[in-house]
Amino acid sequence: TLAEMRRRGTYYVPTVDHNRYYAEHAKEFGYGPEVVKNLNEFRERNLKTVRRAHEAGVRIAMGSDALFTMCGENTRELGWFVKAGMTPTEALASATTTAAALLGKEKDLGAVAPGFYADLVAVEGDPLKNIDVVIDHVVWVMKGGVVVSDRTAKQATK
Repeated sequence: TLAEMRRRGTYYVPTVDHNRYYAEHAKEFGYGPEVVKNLNEFRERNLKTVRRAHEAGVRIAMGSDALFTMCGENTRELGWFVKAGMTPTEALASATTTAAALLGKEKDLGAVAPGFYADLVAVEGDPLKNIDVVIDHVVWVMKGGVVVSDRTAKQATK
């Protein structure tokens, strides 16, 4: 299947992290120990499939299933991609250029360039060396050319 996906140029959007979220919030969802066990086992199988897909050259785009829960945690998906063997650069591309191509929006999204949507984040640290800075150390967010979160300004006034 993975070889055929690569041959056809099919994108794979694995959404590994949502199973972590549901397992960690089992009480909120009314999940018992058996459901948590199944979620954790599925996450491990999913991670292995991501690793195999990456090794097979399948195009992987980041998704999250963050529709009504886990908002603000969706970048954790990038950490799973790195655990599956991607470099931090490849993981970041899965959320930017590759995701834009999947949506057919590569002329509008996924790059810092004139005419593209100005959706940007600034992080403390180097995400090309440590993907966790994108997950845990975002200090500034711009959406559509407007700064919507600036922790640097808040820290400067303290």
